[in-house]
Amino acid sequence: MFDELDKRIIENIQRNGRIALSRMSERVGVSHVAIKRRLDKLRKDDWINISSGLNVEKLNLKLEMVTAEIENYARLNTLLDQFEKCPRTVYLSSFGGSKIVAIVLGENLSTLESVLGNCYLRTKKGVRSSTIDIGNPPKYPKFLPIRIVAKKRRRKTPCGEECRKCSRFSEEKCVGCPSTKYYKGCL
Repeated sequence: MFDELDKRIIENIQRNGRIALSRMSERVGVSHVAIKRRLDKLRKDDWINISSGLNVEKLNLKLEMVTAEIENYARLNTLLDQFEKCPRTVYLSSFGGSKIVAIVLGENLSTLESVLGNCYLRTKKGVRSSTIDIGNPPKYPKFLPIRIVAKKRRRKTPCGEECRKCSRFSEEKCVGCPSTKYYKGCL
């Protein structure tokens, strides 16, 4: 899978994703050209991804873990596909063939309550049962893959809801979905 050189390159990038190839070359002991070739191959073969993460604690975001038991495998896959696109989802996976685990973020507890009660996974068809656990900012990793949508043009959320038609949004108990033009939060 990975040889020692790959591991040393990956380790350096995990410490600092912006490390210069020339600096990594000094640390690893091979030319920057060789490092670039390896990096390009690792990325092309889909072994690594170099991206940015955001600090949940500095953004003062709240986290909740949702565990849901789904009625069948087909429905489980449909829900995974649907919520993979949600900008509030920072982790999404299936376990045991019929469970989904998701970590969801919100700007405040009222927004999280709105999201989880109105438009998120646990309210969807095929969900037999669900549990929710409120969490603290992560100890590790400190930075999470939070999606930022710079140009908010959508009327509907990726899951098909419309914030402007939601009573909690109208009552200002929810800041809306970060992917829509109605969003009133910090993302």
